[in-house]
Amino acid sequence: MFDKNGYAEEAHRHNIAMENLTSEREKYLEEVTNRRNRIAQLKSELAEASRDINATNKSLELVRRINELTRTAMPRKPQLSNHYKPSSEMEEYMAIFGLITGGVVGGAAYLML
Repeated sequence: MFDKNGYAEEAHRHNIAMENLTSEREKYLEEVTNRRNRIAQLKSELAEASRDINATNKSLELVRRINELTRTAMPRKPQLSNHYKPSSEMEEYMAIFGLITGGVVGGAAYLML
């Protein structure tokens, strides 16, 4: 079919085509590998960013709760006066007792000076 020179030319063209194909396959595999590595890297960065976002959201939620608690007034400490009102007789007795006690304490303080 081919003469000696025709076969040699065809073989040479075939070898050049195979070299080009091999070169392109290597470039293709390198590009595919680089692309897969880049995708894996970006997915890893995305997961890290997602963790950072979740941590930030949790921190912001805690800050919101703290602010919510600090904005409202502290509950008042329970006192007996909130539940018990002494009778007028008891108020008079307490007033007299207070004057006497105040006089005794005041007199003792005066003597100490």
